[in-house]
Amino acid sequence: MDDSGAILCQISSLKDMLDQVNEEIEANIRITREIESEIVKCTEFEAALAARESDLTKTFYFSQFEINGLLSVAYESKKSVKLLEEEVCGLRKKKMEMPESMDDKRYSLKSLFIYVWIQSFFFLANHQVFNVHIN
Repeated sequence: MDDSGAILCQISSLKDMLDQVNEEIEANIRITREIESEIVKCTEFEAALAARESDLTKTFYFSQFEINGLLSVAYESKKSVKLLEEEVCGLRKKKMEMPESMDDKRYSLKSLFIYVWIQSFFFLANHQVFNVHIN
């Protein structure tokens, strides 16, 4: 009977060891589930971050396109302003030269009238159109 008591004692000891192993396995399973849960959360968070990154990248490219367009418009506007400033400067120069040119034309026209008048006078005088006798 001593042998059966020793066997029962060993069985009890083995059962305690088995219970302890089962508790450790259950603890490991709980930890594994928690880790898996955290992995799922991280995966979801990573997916959300990837979607956000995609949106930000799309916004970035649209912004770059818009900025390039605005830079192009600004460049063309500056060129246009420069051309208009040159044209305005030319028109101002013409405006400043206009009175001088008009004075020159008036003088030329007056000179022409005087020349024509003198020529007419001598023509008429030579053809004795005037009834005036010069002594």
